[in-house]
Amino acid sequence: MVGACCQKTAKIMKTLIKVSGATVRYLDQLVFDGLEFDWQEGQHWAIVGDSGKQLTAFLDTLLGRTMVTRGSIIRPFAAAYQKEQEEKGEVHSFRDLIAVVSQQYPFKNKSNLQNFYYQQRFNSMEAEEALTLSAYLSNVEAKVNGFWDLERVLERMRLKDLADKSLIKLSNGETRRLAIAAALMKHPKILLLDQPLTGLDVQTRAQFDQILQEIIQSGIHVILSTHSNEIPASITHVGILKDKKIEAIFRREDWKATTSEEETMESFDEKMLQRLLQPSVGQGQDEMIRLEKVTIRYAGNTILDRVDWIVLAGEKWQLKGPNGAGKSTLLSLILGENPQAYANDIWLFGRKRGTGESIWDIKKQIGFVAPELSRFFPPNQTCIKVVLSGLFDTMGLFKKVTEAQEKLAMDWLALFRMAGNSQKLLKQVSLEEQRFVLLARALIKQPKLLVLDEASQGMDEFQRALFKKTVDQVCAYTGLSLIYVSHYKEDIPSCVDRVFELG
Repeated sequence: MVGACCQKTAKIMKTLIKVSGATVRYLDQLVFDGLEFDWQEGQHWAIVGDSGKQLTAFLDTLLGRTMVTRGSIIRPFAAAYQKEQEEKGEVHSFRDLIAVVSQQYPFKNKSNLQNFYYQQRFNSMEAEEALTLSAYLSNVEAKVNGFWDLERVLERMRLKDLADKSLIKLSNGETRRLAIAAALMKHPKILLLDQPLTGLDVQTRAQFDQILQEIIQSGIHVILSTHSNEIPASITHVGILKDKKIEAIFRREDWKATTSEEETMESFDEKMLQRLLQPSVGQGQDEMIRLEKVTIRYAGNTILDRVDWIVLAGEKWQLKGPNGAGKSTLLSLILGENPQAYANDIWLFGRKRGTGESIWDIKKQIGFVAPELSRFFPPNQTCIKVVLSGLFDTMGLFKKVTEAQEKLAMDWLALFRMAGNSQKLLKQVSLEEQRFVLLARALIKQPKLLVLDEASQGMDEFQRALFKKTVDQVCAYTGLSLIYVSHYKEDIPSCVDRVFELG
């Protein structure tokens, strides 16, 4: 059924991409059946839906990264380019004219030989193994010429002051802006944006529509997946993905966002969650964290300046601040990852850093979830191994476990309806499923402190609300302390009643 459908005009529009009756498989599952989509010149699309996995799959289908078992996809937008390249005898693909901003950023070291490990970005010497932001953008390969050069993308994406910063020292939001900048440097005809607003602070989100308008004015056609209440004004059409197809198409001016009622939402098995958690977690200790005049500098730049903060047992905090304010650096001190902790007055769980405690003494008391964590696990790690690794505070499972431990991990996966994915590699499941795997990894060891850094990023609206409700339940059933980072007010759990802001 098509609602408030677009009307045909007298002008004949050129088709950019056309999907006809397509049956599509993605990550070994049927995601679309009878999919129809006609993208015409002058149209700029937002795609919304109930499943973040389907939204990503739709963009990957346009990009040719899914398996189409029936129907067809044609891409006339690249026909002239491909003909020209063929006449020159050059290797070519329609993908030469498409740029993608996904939700994953796999950075390599300067030798392009290995992924970085999580702690490396907080070690000033090892961080030199990464390219700087400007060097990374300068290395972006473009098959065609275009409007966006290095100076323009640095200026427009607010990256000038970060030009000499190591890639692995960028915050989540800074990395997102870099990904958009890199996409523009390819001078694409088509730009695919998968949840482009996630991870961006309030200021950048407010500026995003202006940025999008400039991108469109430079001759680029845009399609993005997003939430129903975040449709930029420069978008011309909205498509709703439902029941394995585009169920409805709206003009932007006819679109009205719908929101789900959290109180009527189905939750995970509460009895099972209570059984897996221990009510005594986080009790019996007054101070979880004490920071006194904490100052962190890198290469002469002050990241944190005389920061004071005390977190008591059972307290629930929101940590907030714009991209680049130092939130990730502050969390690295709390998580025991940052070597500059020893040069500051920091107490964790009643003990001063540098008085003989090991990093493992700290880690075993903290559960941590962040969207970038998934990219630091070795590629051979299955979902159950990732959950089990939480018992040992390692980025992957490297030792034999007991039957009881394996059953416990399976119970956590079953709670989050992930039991069927236990033997799948982490990279083979959707981003929203990865978040729940990481939450299970954080909770399996019964932490005293739970740190969630943009933990529901990449989820669709239903999954975000479910994640929030689950965190509220976890906090209600235990006495753990919580630090929650998010740029979205609607994602903050109801139990959070304290705010610590970095400016």
